[in-house]
Amino acid sequence: MIKLNKIKRNCVAAVILTMCLMTAGCARNSTSTTTASGGETTITSDITKEDTDVTHADDAENYRVSITGDFTVTSDTSDGVTQSGSVYTITKAGEYTVAGLLSEGQLIVDAGDENEVTIVLNGTSITCSSGSPIYVKNASEVKIKSEENSFNEVIDNRAEATEDSSDDAGNAAIYATCDLKLVGKGALVVTGNYNNGIQSKDDLSIKNVIVKVTAVNNAVKGNDAVDIESGNIIAISAKGDGIKTSNSSISNKGNQNGIVTITGGNIDIYAACDGIDASYGADISGDGNLNIYTDTYSEYSEEVTSSGSSSGTSSDRDSSANKSASANTVSYVATSDTIANAPGGFGGGNAPDMSNGNAPNMNGSSDRNKAGGDRPGMPGDFNESGNSSGQSYSTKGIKAESEISISGFTINICSTDDGIHANSDSGILETGEDGKGTIVINGGSITISSGDDGMHADKQLDANDGYINVVTSYEGLEAITINLNGGKIYVYATDDGINACTGDGKTSPIVNITGGYIDVTTASGDTDGIDSNGNYVQTGGFVLVKGGSSSGNVSGSIDVDGTVTITGGTCIALGGVCETPVNSANAYVLSSVSFSSGSYSLKDASGNEVISFTVDGTFGNGWICSDTLTTGTSYTLYRGSDSIADWTQESGTMGSSALAASAAVKWAAWTVRMVVMRLI
Repeated sequence: MIKLNKIKRNCVAAVILTMCLMTAGCARNSTSTTTASGGETTITSDITKEDTDVTHADDAENYRVSITGDFTVTSDTSDGVTQSGSVYTITKAGEYTVAGLLSEGQLIVDAGDENEVTIVLNGTSITCSSGSPIYVKNASEVKIKSEENSFNEVIDNRAEATEDSSDDAGNAAIYATCDLKLVGKGALVVTGNYNNGIQSKDDLSIKNVIVKVTAVNNAVKGNDAVDIESGNIIAISAKGDGIKTSNSSISNKGNQNGIVTITGGNIDIYAACDGIDASYGADISGDGNLNIYTDTYSEYSEEVTSSGSSSGTSSDRDSSANKSASANTVSYVATSDTIANAPGGFGGGNAPDMSNGNAPNMNGSSDRNKAGGDRPGMPGDFNESGNSSGQSYSTKGIKAESEISISGFTINICSTDDGIHANSDSGILETGEDGKGTIVINGGSITISSGDDGMHADKQLDANDGYINVVTSYEGLEAITINLNGGKIYVYATDDGINACTGDGKTSPIVNITGGYIDVTTASGDTDGIDSNGNYVQTGGFVLVKGGSSSGNVSGSIDVDGTVTITGGTCIALGGVCETPVNSANAYVLSSVSFSSGSYSLKDASGNEVISFTVDGTFGNGWICSDTLTTGTSYTLYRGSDSIADWTQESGTMGSSALAASAAVKWAAWTVRMVVMRLI
């Protein structure tokens, strides 16, 4: 991301380096033996990353059997079905059982506006090359039930849709103009060669069923809502989104449309574009497993042309117009000790190998960059806050035009674009309102490998509980306001690990930490472990930051345009020393200490362990600020059994003329800003 504070870093690097060298000689190691007055409680960073065992959805193909019997539609409802050749039409409310092989035909529902229809699939295969094999033209609600222990198949065998294609015969293999429910304990395989796989123009819900959907465009689409309560779902999109909503209006009952709600089940999504694309919001809670692979991470992604494809060829086909890309499968081999300590078994394969200290190439064998913005003509094109290559379509893991809430599930995301992304574009919603641009994490286990941001909220990101592991990213967590209040968070980024960025011009950027455990690592160079275009405020929790240049030339562990204030908790910042705490708990700056891989322990004069942490990699310089550091107490920092620093905490921030160095940084930054303003 190109920002003013990024530009100034390069301009003042030499100045700050000179300042650091001038003040380095002021560092001292105290040999005082004052008796410690603190208790025996140890604050520790020895919290290891969890092993994320990926649980995949049961594949409906595992239950495939040959279906050869005559096609039948039976019901207790008299005169409820009409037949014209190989087209069967249900005209009344009731339950209808379908069995046998229909190699070229349709099952149509054309009932009354208030009629509810249940279709029981009990060992059937329906193929059609002239329209949707199952086409609900009219009804109040249709329930499609896959009978227990049955295998069923629906194949839309039409040629791929073009811009001139009509939707009169249905836009998906299973297509409904009303609410559609997929239920049952059987297996269902759906193939959408024309456009979408399963689509409802109203609400679409899934419960219990084992379903595999493969589509040229969107695999699963509910215009108003998608609600997954349970079951095993595999959603494959060759050129579109995995799960999608498109209507963000308010319903007649006053409910918000456009929400993807997931409360249970095992779900695998393979999408050329977004894994989940919600026109308003995504709400994930309860127990289950959600695995998402987009763009180059999906083995099913196909090359998409800008014209003549199913993408964006009709008014209802709105998800992936004018795309051009060559998607390639990316595979990684994990090593036992990588810089990110990524959990094994991720995504059916392994986590990216970062043992060389650098993030992996996320671009696939074609060496192309990630898709940086949303689709052409859609609000939010080319979000400038990320690692965009300027491609014209979105390949995010979970995307919503307003808000995302996660409080459960085990979620694994491999995305070429942002892992989780919430927009706040002006007037984007059909109500004319702006999106909220918020992400709230209240629980669950989330593992992300991303070519851009791990999580990006246009406005606010709150992490209150749960487990978050950004295995690799360009920037790990990004928003204007970042509130980290609980849980365990691990971040690896090639640019900034946590970034409170400018955005709406109304809100002052801030990283606000009140609790939890946060472990951030960034690649060496012009990077920051934590970067705030405003302030950094910590009142609790444990923060371990490892990042930036060891020389401290305005890139490093924590970099702010405002101040670093820590009144509670513990913060250990290793790497370049850009800022030191002000008006904070006691702190000590260790500018002459090199932190190599190993276990570290800070003990008082009585030998009580006060703080412990573990470092992977090598980082020069750093500081420790903690409410456990007591004035008048002597401390020794050990790496293993070796003493590497000792001092007596006299007051405030001590070590290496920290306050003078911080003032020098502020002065240099102010000077450069004035020069830039004059040039402008």
